[in-house]
Order: sequence, then structure tokens, then C-alpha cells
Amino acid sequence: MAQSPEAPVTTTPATTPPATGRGGMSMCLFQLASEALKRVEATAVLILAEANQDWQAARASSVQIIVASMSERVLDAARTAGLSIIELEPLENSIADRISLSLIEAVSMDLVGSADRVVVIYSGFEAGVLDSMSIVRLGEHLEKLKPRDLRELETTVPFETLKCVVDVATEIGREGREGKPVGTLIVVGDHRNVLERTRALGFDPFKGYPRRDRNIRDGRVREAIKEIAQLDGAIIVSRDGTVEAGCRLVDAPVQGLSLPKGLGTRHWAAAAITAVTKSVAIVVSQSTGTVRIFRDGEVILRVSPMRRARAMKWTEQETEPPAPGSKTE
Repeated sequence: MAQSPEAPVTTTPATTPPATGRGGMSMCLFQLASEALKRVEATAVLILAEANQDWQAARASSVQIIVASMSERVLDAARTAGLSIIELEPLENSIADRISLSLIEAVSMDLVGSADRVVVIYSGFEAGVLDSMSIVRLGEHLEKLKPRDLRELETTVPFETLKCVVDVATEIGREGREGKPVGTLIVVGDHRNVLERTRALGFDPFKGYPRRDRNIRDGRVREAIKEIAQLDGAIIVSRDGTVEAGCRLVDAPVQGLSLPKGLGTRHWAAAAITAVTKSVAIVVSQSTGTVRIFRDGEVILRVSPMRRARAMKWTEQETEPPAPGSKTE
């Protein structure tokens, strides 16, 4: 195995043609993963599966197996075999993003700890064939992430909706748009009260479309949000993921709020709107690409989307009171 200085994982391709099980999983690779788990004192083997494998054989091992997949058929078979499962949204994410999301979900389900090591098996070279293995050190990349953090976020906005919004925000922070950094504000939940506390800046790119065509779970809607992120104003999303409006100016007071040092007007707007509504706001910093999540007028999580597919890092912030005359533009 070789460790790249930029990468958060150690990756090993299956370089020899071993015997394969159902669905193309190399049983030799699984044995290597089991050996690696013991050697590096990892907690579990996470398998990102696109097709069914010999789950009974995997279950027979003494290793903790977690199966993550977008396929209900795969998840049902793995569940029947007695394995822990993680349901992934049918999103066109990179492998690195899927690994990160799976590990975040595994931590939130208490399947692994935020300081553990996990061996990951996935299709790195050929679609549908499990041919690569990585060792992810969660303690280096998710050290501030705790299960209760994600559960608390779910008290106001369903976790699946919030995860979709954070996914989009993280992509914007990492990639920008057409090579240029982009800042964004997305407000999720309690949308009626949020709309009352905001006003239109002019053109609303989502106005006139049926609700079924405005849900953030739709890949086309997420791409539209990436384009609209270049425009001024906040994007408003309901609890069920429907984009209610775009290009909205937040009109809420900042008095009595405190924020991390050096944050701009989008962050103050996020703090202000979440202080007076039951919403959650997600802000992408134009200067750094960092994603901050606000609730009750405060930053509750910070996601640093490492470039070149590095894993997310969740941390906390120091705070300071608002500057005199601050506005929520």
C-alpha cells in the first residue's frame, strides 16, 4: 500500500485476477481487507456495493461488515444476511464523496466511532466490480464529528433533506463554478416564516415550476442550484426538499448575535434568519469554499471540503459579536 501526501486514504487495487464471488466481489480482496483491518486495528470493513455479493460468506467472518449501496435489492440481501446497511441517495457523486457520506452515516448510526479506522472496499477501476481497498483514518478527518451532532440537526430538518443540501453546498465550495469560487446561502425548513423574513431581489429562477420539478433530490435541480448560486440572494428550501424560491434578500436583525471572526454578510444573514425562525442555514464561503451550518443564530458545524476529492472535515469555531452597523445583505 502507498500513502499519497494529499489523499486521506491508502488505496490498493486488486492487481491479480483472484476468484470472484457473486456480483464480482473478489473474495481475495475481502480477505486482504480482513487482514488489513486486524493489522491497522480498524473497526469495520465498509463495502460500497453496486451489485449483490456473497453476503453470507462475508457474514461468516469475524469482521464487522457494513454495506453501503444505492440499490434496494443489494441492501435487502445484505440485511437478510445480518449485515449492517447504509442506504445511499441515488446521486451522481464521486467515489470519494460516497465514501465520505457513508462514513458520516456510519458514525451517526454508532456503527463506528469518529476516531476509528475503517477499511473500505469499492469499485475504483471498473464499474460494478469491487477492485480497490482504502484505509480511512476518521480521527484525522472527522475528529469533531459526533453522532449527536447529526441527530441534533435532524430536530428541525429531516436528515436526508439536510444531507442533500450539504452535498450541493460542499460541491459548490470544492468546485466553484467554471473555475471561479462561488459563495452561497441556502435556508432549509420553516419556509413560510423564512419567506416572510425575506424579500425578492427581482427575478426568481424557480418561480412557475411545479413542485415535483423543484425537489433538491433531483439531480437536475441540484445542478440548477449550482448555476443559481452565482446570483445574489438566498435559496429557500422546504423540509421536504422543495426549492421554494431563489434570489431572496434576508431581512432579519443581527443584534445580539455573535459569529466566527472574519465572516461576511452571507454568514450574518444565515445567523439572523435562523435566530428568528426554526430553519437551518448553510453558507458556502466564497473565499475559502468552507461550508458552515447555522441553527438558532449560531454556527453548529463547519465542513471544509478538501480539494481534489479529499474528505470533509467537521470542526468548531471561535466567536465574536457583530460589528457595529452590520447588515444582512
